[in-house]
Amino acid sequence: MTAPALDVLRQVFDHDGFRGGQGEAVDAFLAGRDVQVLLPTGGGKSVCYQVPAIVRARSGGGATVVVSPLIALMQDQVDALRDKGVVAVALHSQLDREAWEAARQELRHAALIYVSPERLAQPANRRRLAEVGIGAVAIDEAHCISQWGHDFRPGYLALDALVREWNVPVMALTATATPSVMAEIRDRLGLRDPVVVAGSFARPNLRFHVQHVQGDIARDTEAAAWLDRLGLGRKGAGRAVLYAATRKRVVDAAKRLKALGVSVEHYHAGRSASARANAQQRFADGSRAVMVATNAFGMGIDHPDVRLVLHLQAPGSLEAYYQEAGRAGRDGDDAHCVLLYSHADARTQANLRGKTPAPGAEAGWAALQDYAFGATCRQAALETWFTGRPAPTCGTCDACIDGATVSDGVRQARDVAAARKATRAAKAKADAAVQLDAAALDTVVAFVDGLRKPLGKRLVAQGLRGSKAAPVKRKGLVSHPLHGALAGVPEVALLDALDGLLEAGRLVRKGRKYPTVWVADKAVRPKAPAGTARAPRRPRRTGLEAALADFRTREARRRRWKPYQVFPDATLAAIAAARPATLAELEALPGMGPTRVARFGRDLLDLIARDG
Repeated sequence: MTAPALDVLRQVFDHDGFRGGQGEAVDAFLAGRDVQVLLPTGGGKSVCYQVPAIVRARSGGGATVVVSPLIALMQDQVDALRDKGVVAVALHSQLDREAWEAARQELRHAALIYVSPERLAQPANRRRLAEVGIGAVAIDEAHCISQWGHDFRPGYLALDALVREWNVPVMALTATATPSVMAEIRDRLGLRDPVVVAGSFARPNLRFHVQHVQGDIARDTEAAAWLDRLGLGRKGAGRAVLYAATRKRVVDAAKRLKALGVSVEHYHAGRSASARANAQQRFADGSRAVMVATNAFGMGIDHPDVRLVLHLQAPGSLEAYYQEAGRAGRDGDDAHCVLLYSHADARTQANLRGKTPAPGAEAGWAALQDYAFGATCRQAALETWFTGRPAPTCGTCDACIDGATVSDGVRQARDVAAARKATRAAKAKADAAVQLDAAALDTVVAFVDGLRKPLGKRLVAQGLRGSKAAPVKRKGLVSHPLHGALAGVPEVALLDALDGLLEAGRLVRKGRKYPTVWVADKAVRPKAPAGTARAPRRPRRTGLEAALADFRTREARRRRWKPYQVFPDATLAAIAAARPATLAELEALPGMGPTRVARFGRDLLDLIARDG
């Protein structure tokens, strides 16, 4: 271990020595080697690149660029480093104009420069960084590059070409990667004969538990019991994070827990930015020490006193589970990681994966189920999954403490699953045997005849059954006069009836990519009355105007805004016509103003410069 690295560790970070793989990673990185780091959540990954970054900067070797996926994660690390006297800068979209200028001024003096992969992809930002002089690159949360992983981020796919422009050593770090994902990270980033540092995944202070609990109400009640048992939910007693798979489940669980007397906050990506920030702040200051959240909450959240991480629903993979559960007990004190598993979770995750799941998604879910239905040491199962090596038992999880009870619970859960499967099979058989009479078939045709445009068979069947699901509402079927007219008929019987009506010619198929049904001999769009003038088409945008429109669309999608909220058509046209070269010129255009300039100004000027 080099003396400068140890000096930085002691003087800046107040640690006497490196732990579990950190020293090996630091030495290799300072020697100019590419490095892959696999350390568990709470295992000290940031030290692996922060120490060599400071050593390198002090010796005149240039700054270290740290690629990070989340603004909150970047800002937390920058603030922590600044508190220790280290010059660190974050370049991200939430900087106002004054903060952006200050960051640019500090670049030449920074030891670490944090940037998102999307910001790094912008040529103007890479030019600024190249002028500063880059000595190394660290890619945090490197599993985001893997389409096999649970946090895939498309922006990571371009990092190989981007970072190789500087021809500097690269360190890729992750807390959740199986051997196959580690190989994919190495190949996609083009790491050159990397030194691989893999620490132990054992977390002796974590107590892992799995309970098979059917029904959301029962699971919420059990969650409240865990909070009461551990004395959580009161200020100063420690924090708890309760994860759910969907936004609706988060909201429902938070309401139910409040009714049970729990002081709880909730967080998901569908809430406004201010609501999320307020929820996070109340959790951070301890005024609401219990957070119910989707996986949108957590990456980069580093509270040492999380005493309980409880999953109200199973996540989509064992990697996702370990990353989320590993946020407990970072202070080294005892903490509990509880999975409340229900057979309904399989359907929830199947819906979330969709018809074309990402590569590896099925394997990750299968591993999670093996864990949930296992009766052997939980810690050993997790460590073996990530390292591919056998692991010793922990002696503290539910399976180690009371294996007989765990085995009984698994057996009962399997019996319940088998009984439900048999019941569903019997119902499906009975439903398939239902035949519609002539009057019901006429109702089906009448329902289709009353549609404004062709729809898929399943939506037609759901409308006839009276469904009020979101897709049914979006298509306006709830207001259809025959909505719910065949409420008691099984969906499978209606689908069979629609197939029969198509074969008989009473209904016809429309569309190729997405087949829909329509009434035979009926025009899809009524002909306009003679003499009706067709509305003129908007001229197709080209050149800078098209590029600005594409930029507006990307920003609107990223922020979950309407396009006009980024800037309206008139402003788009004004920018394309004026082609401003400075922020002042841009702010003078109609519809811009200081707020829009602060948010989008530099990106717009870069875009105009590239087009010019």
